[in-house]
Amino acid sequence: MPRGAFRSRRSTLTWVRTHARHIVALAIVVALLLPGVTANTAEAPFGQQLCGVTSSIPPPSAPRPHYVLGVHVLRGLRTIEGTLVVTFTAPAKRGTDRLVLRLWPNGARYARAGAHLSVSRVREGTRPLPVSHPNPTTLVISRPVPAGEQVVVSMNWRLLLPHGTGLRMKGGGYSVRLGSFFPLLAWDGNAWALDPPTKLPSAEAWTTPIADFDVRITQQSARLRVLASGQQVGVGKWRAQAVRDFTLALGRFKLVRGTAHVPAPVRVTVAVEPVPGAKSARVFLRRAIVSLERYSALYGPYPWHTYTVVGMADLTGLTGGLEYPTLVYQPAASENVPHETAHQWFYSLVGNDQARDPWLDEGLATWTEAAVNGAPPFTDATIPPEVANKIGEPMSFWDQFDPRRYFLGAYLQTYRALLSLGPRPQVDCALRLYAARNAYRIAQPRDLLDALQTFFPDAEQKLKAYGARF
Repeated sequence: MPRGAFRSRRSTLTWVRTHARHIVALAIVVALLLPGVTANTAEAPFGQQLCGVTSSIPPPSAPRPHYVLGVHVLRGLRTIEGTLVVTFTAPAKRGTDRLVLRLWPNGARYARAGAHLSVSRVREGTRPLPVSHPNPTTLVISRPVPAGEQVVVSMNWRLLLPHGTGLRMKGGGYSVRLGSFFPLLAWDGNAWALDPPTKLPSAEAWTTPIADFDVRITQQSARLRVLASGQQVGVGKWRAQAVRDFTLALGRFKLVRGTAHVPAPVRVTVAVEPVPGAKSARVFLRRAIVSLERYSALYGPYPWHTYTVVGMADLTGLTGGLEYPTLVYQPAASENVPHETAHQWFYSLVGNDQARDPWLDEGLATWTEAAVNGAPPFTDATIPPEVANKIGEPMSFWDQFDPRRYFLGAYLQTYRALLSLGPRPQVDCALRLYAARNAYRIAQPRDLLDALQTFFPDAEQKLKAYGARF
């Protein structure tokens, strides 16, 4: 190669390195503006603005509720005894005349399977507090909290686990799964959420604020391994911060660990029950890491330090997975880690009233999983006429249908509705804006619309055609 050509190439490389950030930004803009050209925004550097939307997520607000939770698993793995101390601060501009906690194990579907959550000795300090139960899933504590003031309430609780499988709670045999299992505050930021429980097996109907958890877990059978939300901070002690719920599992799991870079390191743990037909724990691990890194680049960095995937034998492809903040459950024999991981952004980070607006978490998670899977399941399925153009309906509507129709009507139709807006990279940019604006809040459909209209002025008209409500 002639010397002059070498110098020219070296000068060109120097110029490219110097202007690399500008080149990347220009490429994204061109990809978004030119018809027929798409940009894989997931490959863009972390921390960089994409389509004018910053990746930074504001910190969670304070003060927020704080739970000190004691969980003791009795021999036989069918009964749990516990204690709870919960701190609640009323908003500075809005007081409340009561406290409301939800007792989700007492919903009709779980009660038929033998589940029951009871509460006793509700106190403030040493003073007993009057309580009422307007329905089996609602505990009302008659303790007014003036605007800006704080109350600390303690109680004992006892949980009988259901005998069925594929539910959010599971006991007996060699494993325990505890999801939505203890008295849980139902504050949506403005009022108490009093929606009834859903009848569908793995669907949700709760609204919960961001909170901090300090949890002590003990068991009479010390041979079982424990996985839980957040981080283990001592023997039997776990801490989870700025999360909406707390979940845990005990079992004879096979564990593997790895690290996702978002770009900060996130410790990823996979635990799988060693049963015939179970997927390799390393398959789950690879999928979890890919999903965390891809979604972090698209919608803003995953904000917690740990992420755990638990594969359990009683869950199947029909029941699907179960999402909780920083920990999700998957069928041991078939996985869709990308979907449940997507819920870490849409439900866990950006909350919603899951009884009133299930499409805001399930529909957006279905859209998000396509960034890893290429498309959601049953992409070309025909939507049954009884659920066509009904994406904005509440769980009380979906309860009259089977899980398949719920999936097609709320999950898949929301994916198609978003696809109708325009190029996928621009929809991702709108969801990135939605996440940044509503992190750690309870979002409303109007919040999503505001973000979408930044990129698609006709978003309201197009989404209403699919049944969205604003």
